[in-house]
Amino acid sequence: MPKTKHIILWDIDGTLIHSSGSGVRAIFRTINELYNIEVHPKELDYRGRTDLMIAKQILNRCQVPWTPENLSIYRNHYLKVLREELTSQDTGKLCPGILDILQTISTISSVKMGLLTGNFRKAAQIKLSYYRVWTYFSFGLFGDLHESRNYLASMAAELVMAMFGQVIEKKNFWVVGDTPHDVLCAKFAGFTSIAVATGGFSKEELDQYKPDYSFKDLACVKDFFSLFTD
Repeated sequence: MPKTKHIILWDIDGTLIHSSGSGVRAIFRTINELYNIEVHPKELDYRGRTDLMIAKQILNRCQVPWTPENLSIYRNHYLKVLREELTSQDTGKLCPGILDILQTISTISSVKMGLLTGNFRKAAQIKLSYYRVWTYFSFGLFGDLHESRNYLASMAAELVMAMFGQVIEKKNFWVVGDTPHDVLCAKFAGFTSIAVATGGFSKEELDQYKPDYSFKDLACVKDFFSLFTD
C-alpha cells in the first residue's frame, strides 16, 4: 500500500459548499417548531461553531434542560428540517474549484482527505450527499464528538494512525476552512492552516489570525496543489 504523506481536513459550510443558508434556516425553524420561540440570529453565535455547541446555546436560550434526551430531540428535528430546506431550494453550490480539487486528490494515493467539521455527522452526510461529494472523504471528525473544534482537531492524528497504520508529521496535516475557528484549531493541534475567504469572513479578516496560507477562493486549483504536492 502506498505511503500516505499528507492529510487534508476540510471544513464544510463556506469552504466546500454554499447551501444558501439551508443550515441556518433549519436551526431557526427547529427552535420555532420545537420550542415555539422566536430567536433573532444575532442571539446565537453559530459561525464556525460545532453543532453540539449551537445546540447547547439553543437549549439554554429556550430554558430546556441539557440532557441526552433533549439533545436527541433537537438533533432529530434539526436533521429532518435540514433535508427539507436543502431540497426546497436549488440555489446552493460547491465553492469555486472544489470539485476539480476533490476529483484530482482522489487519484493521488499519497494524499487522504477527511472532514474536520462542526456539523453533526448525519448533517454533514446530508449536506455533502446533496451536492454529491460525500464519497470523496474516507473519514471525519464531527460535531457529535465534542463541542470544541480544537478538541476535534487534537483527535485527528490518533484517528489517522488507527486508520492508516502510520504516523504522519503534524505539518503534513492541512486544515482548510473559512473561519477564524478553523485557523485557530489548526494552530492548537500543530497542523498547517489554509484559510479560504469563501464564507462569511474576508481574506483580510482571516489574515489577522495568521493562517499559514490564505486564499480569496480555491478557483486556481494549481495554486492549491502547489502547497503540498511533491
